[in-house]
Amino acid sequence: MTCLRSAPMNVVQLFNKTLETPQTLPEPVVKTNKLLVENMEKMMVFQMNALKSYLDIGLNQMRAAAEITDLQSLQDFYKRQAEIAQTVQHKLMSDTKAMSDMAARFKTEMDGLAKTTLEDALPKAA
Repeated sequence: MTCLRSAPMNVVQLFNKTLETPQTLPEPVVKTNKLLVENMEKMMVFQMNALKSYLDIGLNQMRAAAEITDLQSLQDFYKRQAEIAQTVQHKLMSDTKAMSDMAARFKTEMDGLAKTTLEDALPKAA
């Protein structure tokens, strides 16, 4: 029974000792974490802006549909649909390319970080 009581105390003491001695993470880990956060933030902002654009298009379509009062306004609404579909298609293509470019830049930055880290580590190991 005393063994069970002393075990939690040892864990607490170990944890406290770890907190007392400040330890720093290796620089490559810190740089990687920062790069990940920056990339996630850029992608989230981009996606939120894209979502708002698509929602605005949809809401504008709903508003336009709500304005249909007769056959002529229905025909006008119908004629605009091809133009709007083309706009959405171009936006989708543009957004897809932008996301792909962001991912490629992130990969390039991560590759550069990995290369630098490896180059720094190899001379130390030799």
